[in-house]
Amino acid sequence: MEIDDQKTYNSEQTLLSTVIKQQNLDQRECILEHPAKYQIELNLKGQISWKLADDHKIKEFGVKYNNKLKWFTGISEQLHQLKHLISNKIFMTGISIFYSSHELLGTGASCKVILIKDYATHLCYAAKCVSKDYIRKKKTSDRFDRLVNEIEILRSLKSHPNLIKLQELYEGENSYYLIFDYLEGETLHKYIKNSGHLMTEPIVRSILQQLLLGIKMCHQQNIIHRDMKLENVVLTKTNKPENIKIIDFGLAIFNTQNHPFSICGTPGYIAPEILNYEDNKYKSEQFIYTPQIDMFGIGAMLYRIMTREPLFNADKTKELLHKNQKCLFIKRTISQYSYILNQILYGLLEFNPKKRYSADQALELLQSQQINQITLKHESNRNINLQQEFQIPTDLDFIQIPYLFPNRKIKKEMGFYHSYHINEDIMQGFRKSYLPSFSIRQSLDVDHDSLKEETDRDQVLEL
Repeated sequence: MEIDDQKTYNSEQTLLSTVIKQQNLDQRECILEHPAKYQIELNLKGQISWKLADDHKIKEFGVKYNNKLKWFTGISEQLHQLKHLISNKIFMTGISIFYSSHELLGTGASCKVILIKDYATHLCYAAKCVSKDYIRKKKTSDRFDRLVNEIEILRSLKSHPNLIKLQELYEGENSYYLIFDYLEGETLHKYIKNSGHLMTEPIVRSILQQLLLGIKMCHQQNIIHRDMKLENVVLTKTNKPENIKIIDFGLAIFNTQNHPFSICGTPGYIAPEILNYEDNKYKSEQFIYTPQIDMFGIGAMLYRIMTREPLFNADKTKELLHKNQKCLFIKRTISQYSYILNQILYGLLEFNPKKRYSADQALELLQSQQINQITLKHESNRNINLQQEFQIPTDLDFIQIPYLFPNRKIKKEMGFYHSYHINEDIMQGFRKSYLPSFSIRQSLDVDHDSLKEETDRDQVLEL
């Protein structure tokens, strides 16, 4: 059978093999030696099913052929290898034959997250369950396109210790399931809140270095996260900041092409050039999302880490967005930390995106033994408007991706500029940007009305 979009399998219904040749999954991949008779595309429109023996070993897999499910048998070890190779490249059915369902970890506007355990290995994973009702509520394909975009970005990410990894994809009758490594720890936001005191410099440096290394890997693969904040960083182990992971790529994009402009992110972490776009003289030009957007978010995170205070103090959303737009905050030397951390902090918070530190620049400073002394004025009693003239870069090449954010006007009662556009799924984030944050595993968006207990015929994950 041949599995196309790039991969090849066996032509007979009995899966027999003496050699498995594995090449880059982006190229063509041959498993078995016989010419292909059947073909299936490894994309998110297809499905593959499995049958297990009593010992939880795979004995058959099935694919649709002429509108019927055709089953293929084979050596269990080879079938498990096949499953591993395609696990995050096509939706699989029958999640409940591989995993048992446990506690609810969190809910959001479009999904819920549950703890699951592998029957065979007894390892725990986190399953992000996206309701099909939520996807179907909108008549356009936008919500499904967004899900596809998130999956494509997640599976394109190279394995990295500071990035969440997508392990598998399943489809049930009522939900899509994205399977991730289970992170036992809390969000970075919760860790800071619970610590009750300023962190030591070595811990701050360790956290910052991990954030920079993780986002650098994203940027090297032309991915912009667009929602860097403390709630989207999780400790692998509780109270152990030595290993953290960046999560939630729901707003991420490939920066290899133009994208329709929309305000995205969380107030207080949004890069000023996004909030200023519709006001400035460059509005006639296409807005280009750059990696510097993420760097400002990391700067806002670092400020919170070093001071235990938000970058922009505000009681209302209108005031918060105004300060975020104008980049109004108290710039002062944070005396508990070294000059190098202060320099990196304010380099990341540069109003001008062209002057803002990149991940490489910040890492170079962080890792260097010698830096030039910098002068930071102590201005603890007044705000400084850091706004400077800047030009939106227009010299990048881009390619089209299938994910476009819906545009809508911010509601009048928010009291902000009515011409600003915003993703409808971020509205609650704008209204509740500084309410106590969810656990990292709870920071995913969800539509509570669209969620219901799963009754899928092909899986029985129930809470």
